[in-house]
Amino acid sequence: MSDELLAKYIAGEATPDERTEVRQWLADDPDHPLELARFERIWQAAGNRSEPENRQLFDTDTAWSRVRGQMHQPEQSIKKPSDYEQVVKPIRQTPRWISWARVAAAVLLVGTLSVLTYRSFQGPDSIDQTTTFLTQSTTKTTRSLTLPDGSTVLLNRNSSIRYPNTFLGQTREVTLIGEAFFDVKPNTQQPFIIHAQDTDVRVVGTSFGVRAYDRNVRVSVKTGRVVVRKKQQEVVLIPGQQATIDPTADTLRRLPRFDANALAYSTKQLNFTNQSLASVVETLSDYYQTDINLSASSLQTCRLTARFENESVETVLGVVAETLQLSVKRTDKGFVLSGEGCGQ
Repeated sequence: MSDELLAKYIAGEATPDERTEVRQWLADDPDHPLELARFERIWQAAGNRSEPENRQLFDTDTAWSRVRGQMHQPEQSIKKPSDYEQVVKPIRQTPRWISWARVAAAVLLVGTLSVLTYRSFQGPDSIDQTTTFLTQSTTKTTRSLTLPDGSTVLLNRNSSIRYPNTFLGQTREVTLIGEAFFDVKPNTQQPFIIHAQDTDVRVVGTSFGVRAYDRNVRVSVKTGRVVVRKKQQEVVLIPGQQATIDPTADTLRRLPRFDANALAYSTKQLNFTNQSLASVVETLSDYYQTDINLSASSLQTCRLTARFENESVETVLGVVAETLQLSVKRTDKGFVLSGEGCGQ
């Protein structure tokens, strides 16, 4: 898997086919989710996160031009990390959108910035040097696990979570790549924080889902109160509310309605009420993590009302096809629904 494609995936710029390629790569080997998580941490350390002391980021354009000029020099002639200080500039001068090409440049730069890489592992609160970190990953199945504080996590497919063997200091912090449902044990003296891409989710004790396969982060709250933060933006969510990140505009917003299907991987239930076939197909593709397409754009406006519980993708698509008088065909990449009518 090329660094360029992984960078596009993390930045939220990958095409549907490219996302499918990355997800298949994640499912091929248990080590691949760990590699993606490492890649994401390196990217963040290279400049996608601001430093709390001076609110500065790396100018990846300048950094890339300097690193490129040294790529073929002998190892002893490579400059030390301190020589890159001049490529740091105030955050207000950094472009709001970092393209995948700049992300790739940042990955090259971080190889010379081991100190920042170390700090990205530690988080904003200092952790004892004897603390060790654990990483749990999934590929083709979900996995339940219990964190050191008694909180539980249901890790969705092709996901990974990194956490310390014990929660010390003033906060409980974990890093998520992918998707998970959290049931956090209440502790007002030690808030629980999830780092997901460049978004932080902060709670005291509640249950909620976080989807963060790329920069299109989504948070869905089942119980309690959740604070979602991205840079200087903040949204407070209560039960039955959702928030999402728009990576194109780099904005955080609360969604106008709650989609219970966003938590289907934890409830094993899918509910559609007079929903467009285009929306149904998108939900099923996310839930089963496979490509499901329509043979014609005219089918997008077909409407479906149906409920499924713990069913296979073949069974669900069979019911959809029969209900709307369509046919379903398996392809190398997934499934295609085709036909002329919508059962109306």
